[in-house]
Amino acid sequence: MGCCISKSTIQPVIVDNSQNFRSKNVSSDLKITYNDLKSIDDHALQTPKYVENSITELADYLAKPAKSELETIRSFYVWICNNISYNATAFFSGTSAVTEPSGVLKSKSSVCEGYARLFQALCVAKNIKCQKISGFSKGYGHQLGTILSYQNKTDHAWNVVFVSGKWRFIETTWGAGHINKKRTFVKEFSNFYFLTKPEHFIEDHFPYINNDVEGSKEWQLLRKPVSLEEFSKTLKTTNVAREWDVIFPSNKNEVVKADRKASISMESKQVTLTNVSVNLYGSSRELCNESVVIVKNNFSNYTITITPRKIGKYMLQIFGTVDESQHVMPNLTEYLIECTSIEDEFMPYPEHSGFYGPSTDCKLRGFANSESISAFQICQNGEFEFLIKTNKTVKCSADIFETDGSRSSDFVMVEQSNDSVCVKTRFVSKGYYKITLFSELEGNDTYSEAMNILVLNKKAAKIATPFPQTYSSTNEYNCHLIEPLVRNIPSNSNVRFAMSSPVIQQLLIDGKVHKKENDKLWDITVKTGYSGVLTVSAKKDNNINSYSYIYQYVVD
Repeated sequence: MGCCISKSTIQPVIVDNSQNFRSKNVSSDLKITYNDLKSIDDHALQTPKYVENSITELADYLAKPAKSELETIRSFYVWICNNISYNATAFFSGTSAVTEPSGVLKSKSSVCEGYARLFQALCVAKNIKCQKISGFSKGYGHQLGTILSYQNKTDHAWNVVFVSGKWRFIETTWGAGHINKKRTFVKEFSNFYFLTKPEHFIEDHFPYINNDVEGSKEWQLLRKPVSLEEFSKTLKTTNVAREWDVIFPSNKNEVVKADRKASISMESKQVTLTNVSVNLYGSSRELCNESVVIVKNNFSNYTITITPRKIGKYMLQIFGTVDESQHVMPNLTEYLIECTSIEDEFMPYPEHSGFYGPSTDCKLRGFANSESISAFQICQNGEFEFLIKTNKTVKCSADIFETDGSRSSDFVMVEQSNDSVCVKTRFVSKGYYKITLFSELEGNDTYSEAMNILVLNKKAAKIATPFPQTYSSTNEYNCHLIEPLVRNIPSNSNVRFAMSSPVIQQLLIDGKVHKKENDKLWDITVKTGYSGVLTVSAKKDNNINSYSYIYQYVVD
């Protein structure tokens, strides 16, 4: 089946605010925008019922204000897409639907054949060259991995129209709406199928007319026509992906083989994607997102890595948005993943709804070199840190998240200077971890995600204890702690305390005051008592009486 088009039925229904970010141009070679066609669109939408009695009357009315053949066919397209409903009952039951143009006009309902014949009849009435094309499509019911042959029955019909010096595609059936998961037709007008680019159209339409393989090739309208086998295998991206020019250069076929793992590259060439996410489903439609991860390589390039837990077939859905406020993202494409072998030891990825890497507004937050920080890193021994340059004072914090989504705030410590932020982490077991850096965005005093980093830790830390507790003053005073870097320190022992700060003038450690004597490190040996809490406080002005906490330890 394929006469109609569907939307994803696994991801929640798409709220398609992406229309606001789509191309405003009708075609790359036509210097005309959809705004230029607004008056002809309005005319078509206001068509009175009394002119809908015959093809001729309707064609005359729709073409009346048109100043060109382009405007005339636009009027035909808009009227059909907004007035003819898809006959889903006939499609699913296998019964015949009205397809003769005058019958479609009367019933206001048909299947693809009727849509295409009605459009052609309107064009003929105004002496515009138009043909109905039959062929194969990747529409409703398309199964990933299906290889078509010429023995299969064609399942769809559309049009080509000669306008502005060349043949161009018109697809009124899919331009009118889609079939939902309840198998009912949903009206949803789309500009995408009005004069669609041939390189976009071939992703889901393959002409095959009168059993003529060679003769049908010209109606692909491509310089280099593709074979039916190529069409079958080639990845179909959604209208949104094609309009945004989102491509998948490493895997151009819809079936990807995974030998232990597979990687898929994605590139956004025309727009900036503010977020990208994926869903991986097993053969029983169970969610397997612990086996898939997205890493942002640079401003517009991403790598999706799939590491299945079990051998078998999986479906990968990829989503993206250009609108950060859009919580339900449009679908970009789907892959069939065929896994033939698995890793000797499966390590799940942490729970994460988007990509790893800096947020699109990271530089606005004051981080100067965020793009140079690799979004995926390997830690050999459980102790990991990274440094980010800043071009202003940045208020930030960080958290570690384990594979089950649990947070380990005590095992991360943030240190700041006037021109950098250093994030230190400690991993108590091997496996994957997510480090999230939070910061304020100018004009908003709440913290939000600035960067996510995926770390593969190969060996648990030798000291599996948290960092000392820190406070807002720790970063305000630009403290850099050398030791002890563990929260738990021994009782009744001499413990070396070493740190630096460009502004602190006095330290108060366990009730004893220490004054700054030179610009070197604070290097103090402290005799601990019995079990309890040891606090380190500081002040940067000798003329004030109060101290501020900068570190806290547990003596045991």
